Amino acid sequence: MQSQPLTSIKTRGRRRRRLTAALLDLHENYLKGSSSRKQPKQAKSPIRIVCISDTHNTQPVIPPGDILIHSGDLTENGSFDEVQAGISWLSSQPHRHKFLIAGNHDVLFDDAFLEKYPTRRYGQIKTRHDLEWGTVEYLQDAWTTIEIPVLRNEDDRPCSASRLNQTSTRKITIFGSPRTPKYGVSAFQYTHEQGEEHWSSKVGSMGKAFKASPSRTYNGNEQDGDEETVILITHSPPKLYLDQRGFYRSGCPYLLDAIYKLRPRLHVFGHIHNAYGVREDVVLDRVRQAHDDVMIGWGGIRTIVLMLFFGIWERLRGHIFLGKKRDRDRVTTFVNASIVAGMDNHLQNEPIVVVI
Repeated sequence: MQSQPLTSIKTRGRRRRRLTAALLDLHENYLKGSSSRKQPKQAKSPIRIVCISDTHNTQPVIPPGDILIHSGDLTENGSFDEVQAGISWLSSQPHRHKFLIAGNHDVLFDDAFLEKYPTRRYGQIKTRHDLEWGTVEYLQDAWTTIEIPVLRNEDDRPCSASRLNQTSTRKITIFGSPRTPKYGVSAFQYTHEQGEEHWSSKVGSMGKAFKASPSRTYNGNEQDGDEETVILITHSPPKLYLDQRGFYRSGCPYLLDAIYKLRPRLHVFGHIHNAYGVREDVVLDRVRQAHDDVMIGWGGIRTIVLMLFFGIWERLRGHIFLGKKRDRDRVTTFVNASIVAGMDNHLQNEPIVVVI
C-alpha cells in the first residue's frame, strides 16, 4: 500500500530535476556562445596555486607554485606526532605561502572534541599549542589577506626577475574552515541545525562585506588596477560539487548557499576521496542557483519558473548592456584535492594546480 505513493513522489522529483538540468544546459550553451565567454577574462598577473587535501600521513611530491593549500585531514589519527610530522613536511616545501586547515581526522586541533573524547589524545601530553609551525599558516574559521609580488614586463605581462621592469602586487584573501556535516565520531562536525548558522555567519557574511565595498573585486577578474581575489578553503565539499559518494551526495547545502553569497574565485576542499577532481569556470548566477535549489530539494515549480525567467532576463540584458561586466564574467573553480583513496587510504591522486 505504501510503495505506490513513494514511487509517484520519486517520479515527480525526477521530472523536475530533469527539467532544471535541461534549462541549465540551455543557459550554459548561451553563455559559452556569447562573446564574453568564448575567451574568459583572465587576471593580468596569474598566480599558481597548488591544492592538496586528505593526505592522511602520506607525503606526495608537490609541484612548484606561489601558494600551497592543504584543505584538511593531514593525518590519519590526529595525534601530536602525526600532526607535527605533517606540518614539518609542509613547511619544508619551497612555496612562498602555505596554508593549512584541519579535517575531521585532525582531532588535535579540536579542543572541545578532545575534552569529550579524551582517549583520542592517545596518551600524549602535548597539545596543539606546542606545535612548531615553521612557514605554515593555520586557518580555523578565520581569514587572512596576503599580497603576492608580481613581476611584469613592458607589455604588462608576468615575467621572470631577469626581465623585470616593474613590480606590482595581487591581493589574495583566504578563508579557511575545518567544519563538516556530522558523520560518525570525528572532529569539527556540526549537526544539520548548526550548519546553516555556521556557514551563514562565517562565509555568507564575508560575501556581504565584499559586495558592500565597491573597491574590492572579490572574484579577481578585474582588468584595471590591483586585483583582489578570494579563495575559500573548507574540508567539506558543497552540495552537488565534487561530493559524490556512491549514490549519495555528501556535500553541505548550507555551505553551497553561503558560496553563492561570496562567489570566490577558487574553492578548495576534500573529505570525499572518490570525488577527486576539478570543475572550472562555473558561473554562480541566479539561473544556476535556482537549478541547485531544485536539485537539493529546496525548490519546486515556482523555482523552475524563476529559473526560466532569470535565463530570459540574462539574454535580454546581454543585448541591452552589451559590453558591461555581468555575472557571466565571474567564475568559480571548485577543486576536490583528495590525495588518498581506497579503504586503506593509499596514495593515489596527484596534487591539483590551478592558475588564476
